[in-house]
Amino acid sequence: MSMTLSQTINDILSLLVNLDHHGISRSLSRQGSTSILRTGGSSLVEINEHSISLLGNDFAAGMVPVNGNDTEASPEIDRIRVFFRQIRDRIVRLNHLGISYSCASIADELNTFRKLLLGTNFKLYEEPANLPGQRWFFVGNLNNWEDPLFELVLTESEKGLHTEWIPHFQIDLDTTLTIQELETMTTEYLHEDFIDWQLYIPDYGVVLAMGRLANVCNRAIYLGLGTDLRNTKMHREKILRIA
Repeated sequence: MSMTLSQTINDILSLLVNLDHHGISRSLSRQGSTSILRTGGSSLVEINEHSISLLGNDFAAGMVPVNGNDTEASPEIDRIRVFFRQIRDRIVRLNHLGISYSCASIADELNTFRKLLLGTNFKLYEEPANLPGQRWFFVGNLNNWEDPLFELVLTESEKGLHTEWIPHFQIDLDTTLTIQELETMTTEYLHEDFIDWQLYIPDYGVVLAMGRLANVCNRAIYLGLGTDLRNTKMHREKILRIA
């Protein structure tokens, strides 16, 4: 990961830390210029201006390809700050941070992560993806379902992929907002048509909406916003399985 991307992520995460919100500060903190994600009482991910490290290993540096033109769309930090403040009292918790990228072999990637997790309190979990060539994993500890996880969205490809969604870094929050409220507030405080994707469950409704906050060196930073219909407890206890 480039220094620019890491610093941009740090800048956005610092806005969340500065909200002084229990659902966030219990798991996300700052130590100097480093953002630290803790789960199960232990540090899982550290992000500074130079790297994104999982359990002390900068796994992202060699895994996320840079392809295409070196375009950049910097985040409007002031707009993001105002948006976070506006939804502060409707935020429940930090659901997860995560990264999506392509790799030549998902099996090889999993072996790398399993080695990192040896001797720790963390495990590797999988959520069914139902997408050819792509699998969704989470690293963390499910002893407390409210603790955040770190997501790994892996897409298998001999050639490094560069699409609207690959590669990207993700920040995901649980909220008590309806999808209609999220559409209204993101339009007012971020920009019109901010929401690029919604997870709709038939006969139930939209449980998650996502939009792009920035694009740095062809790596996107997305914000996921769970709606009032999202059931994180069920996701942790019923959907995730040991990988």
